Amino acid sequence: MLIPVPCFPLISDGLTTQEQKLLHPTMICVVMEDMGKTFQEQKKFVMAPSTKPVFVLVPGGAQTPSHYAYLQHLLLGEGYGVLSALLPTIGTGASVTVEDDTEYIRSRMLLPVLDIEHRDVIMISHSYSGMPASAAAHGLSKTDRAAAGKTTSVLGQIFIAAILARGGDGKDVVATFGGQLPPHIQIDEKENLIKCEDPKPPLYHDLPPALADAAVLSCISQSLTAFQSPCPAATWHAEAFKGRCAYVRTVNDRAVPYEVQNMMLEGSGQEWITRDIETGHSAQLAAPEALSSIIIELAHQFEVM
Repeated sequence: MLIPVPCFPLISDGLTTQEQKLLHPTMICVVMEDMGKTFQEQKKFVMAPSTKPVFVLVPGGAQTPSHYAYLQHLLLGEGYGVLSALLPTIGTGASVTVEDDTEYIRSRMLLPVLDIEHRDVIMISHSYSGMPASAAAHGLSKTDRAAAGKTTSVLGQIFIAAILARGGDGKDVVATFGGQLPPHIQIDEKENLIKCEDPKPPLYHDLPPALADAAVLSCISQSLTAFQSPCPAATWHAEAFKGRCAYVRTVNDRAVPYEVQNMMLEGSGQEWITRDIETGHSAQLAAPEALSSIIIELAHQFEVM
């Protein structure tokens, strides 16, 4: 029989003074399977930390963490930590580069989890963010971190309809993909921004009308410099991440078409773990439950490697 037992009685009988300070009797409740357990066993049950990794979720271009809020909620519900943040190139006409995004992801999203919280990371990127996110993982693989005497690492990378640029050759985003941006993207040279007059058709065509409208309202234009600055070298082709990179293809995508996603995968020259989802570009809004299930399944693979 499961009996909920407030931790208040446990504190006075089984924990040290220092451990008592870490717990609050009104905030923690222990579910006891057997009232005959010793206080040491009860204490171990209360104090055991989660060993699950943290998902570092990097939003796509023009999108913000709010576009991924429900997906984050689902991942949290599975017991995983989640961290997301607005990229520096979003919402500014300043000369902010893709390298600036890379450095931000590394120093403000990955390393705080790895080196301050001492937790492993699984990185999720979407669309544009596939470039800076993968580049930010240099030297953070399990092999590299172990060689440096570290106990935490980036266990894997999950790309959702993401741009796969090998980078490191001096070419910018536009040049890497043939010298032209997709037709739904407009360049505002005066404000140094890339804009999309109507994001609904390319990004949100398969969402319910109210949700699509809200998603459009939540979009923020991106610095043009991000697309005109050199792509940093990616890590998805690194030996240290072999077998640890997955790509989720969005079958009905009108922004990065399914055929283009396959061309990038084939052109990468790498073996990928691939999954398909029957949505447009914003799978996190169109089918969050299905996408969450895919992410959790991939995470389980990375965790045991």
